[in-house]
Amino acid sequence: MNMDIYSATPPVAKKRRKYSKEFKLSIVNACKNPNTSIASVALQHSINANLVSRWIRIFSHHDGAVQDPTHVNPAFIALPYTAAISQPIDERITLCITVPHTNNDIQLKWQTSEIPALAELLKALAT
Repeated sequence: MNMDIYSATPPVAKKRRKYSKEFKLSIVNACKNPNTSIASVALQHSINANLVSRWIRIFSHHDGAVQDPTHVNPAFIALPYTAAISQPIDERITLCITVPHTNNDIQLKWQTSEIPALAELLKALAT
């Protein structure tokens, strides 16, 4: 019986390739050409398209300087805001909520001044 089919050689680990800034910039510029896809440029240079996309994000489009990805401005900036009620809530207003039930509907009548308590009740009913 031949034992070679059961023996396995450990796979050789590939070394991580490093690319120069000039090479990365040439790839990014090649992707800017009209009618050129990132995938086609990546295939031509035997590079993963996700890596090319990362280079495009990292390099600025103005002068080609490398940007630190941690210092790139976010697309969304949360601004502090406190909601101010322009007019006081009339505490005499009553909310009417109808909850359908198998036999009869359940009607809740609640004062607007007690909205937090209503929220707690609805949370308790939902669980």
